[in-house]
Amino acid sequence: MKLNFTRALICFFITYIVVTILATAISVIYGIITNSPPPAPGVSVLQAASFVATVPYHVLLMLLIWPVAAWIYFKKPLQKDPGIQTKETLSLSFFWLIVAVVTDFVCFVFIKHPYSLTPHEFYVLYQPWISLIYLSIFLSPLIRLGALMVFKKQ
Repeated sequence: MKLNFTRALICFFITYIVVTILATAISVIYGIITNSPPPAPGVSVLQAASFVATVPYHVLLMLLIWPVAAWIYFKKPLQKDPGIQTKETLSLSFFWLIVAVVTDFVCFVFIKHPYSLTPHEFYVLYQPWISLIYLSIFLSPLIRLGALMVFKKQ
């Protein structure tokens, strides 16, 4: 079965919006609870105390939510041929990774807003977190496939 690009994009963007809202909410709520000051004018949001304290949980959030999105994408009859299932899973992994990189660039670098970053801030200063987030997105369809294989054997 070939990758259903429309279904993949719909699942991607719904999940992207959900995880962005949840990650932002985690940082904002933490900041409210701990009375963390906002970053000083001219200081990157990456250096805000509430963001620095919660960014590891953003990666965990990705590892919890993106596999669910992969499960939703594959909510159709299973392929009898495991090779076809694996190929579509890898296709989805690469597709979502590419779309995530492009979407992040457009939403967080190209479009200017209070939370926008320079390319250096986003791709260099936001390490290792952005790489771990991209790895989470890439691995999510594979996590779903692995879970499926484990539960199928039982």
